[in-house]
Amino acid sequence: MTSKANTTPAVLKPFYARWESQQENLLNSIRPLSLEQMQLRPAPGEWAIWQLCGNMAGGRLYWFCQMLGEDDRGFSKIFKVDHVTVPGVEIEWAGWEDNEDQPRSADEVIDAFHKTWEVIQDCLDRWTEEDLTREVTSTDAWGKERTITPGWVVSHVLHHEIHHGSEIALILRVHGLPTQIT
Repeated sequence: MTSKANTTPAVLKPFYARWESQQENLLNSIRPLSLEQMQLRPAPGEWAIWQLCGNMAGGRLYWFCQMLGEDDRGFSKIFKVDHVTVPGVEIEWAGWEDNEDQPRSADEVIDAFHKTWEVIQDCLDRWTEEDLTREVTSTDAWGKERTITPGWVVSHVLHHEIHHGSEIALILRVHGLPTQIT
């Protein structure tokens, strides 16, 4: 990718700012949660709030760093687990959400979101319109070769976060807890 600083296409700046604002709404919603509340689920067998958050933050590094080759600044090690409790998940691809023996606190999740946002922000600040449409071919977690673009990754990760953020908002509301997630 280009090494220019502040090359964000002007038309995308409000879009990117809204993404960061939505992240802060999510973090403000989980900040007051106890470890017990972070373990709330919509139903038995479904992911808890901390797992949804771990999947969101870890997904950022997967798509931006693993698939696009951006620098993860060493943050990938944050999500490494020593074993998995989910059948069929390979340890090398496992993240927080795959080890239910170690629920994550609101503080851990918030730290992970801030660190992974640094990686995203660096990309968004550097990427030009041309960068967003440049094809990148990588091998995914299932060994399949995929051709993607940074623009597709931005859209995909944002949709992923909207999806899981909505799940978290619903869990909070069902349990009578406030949320700023819109």
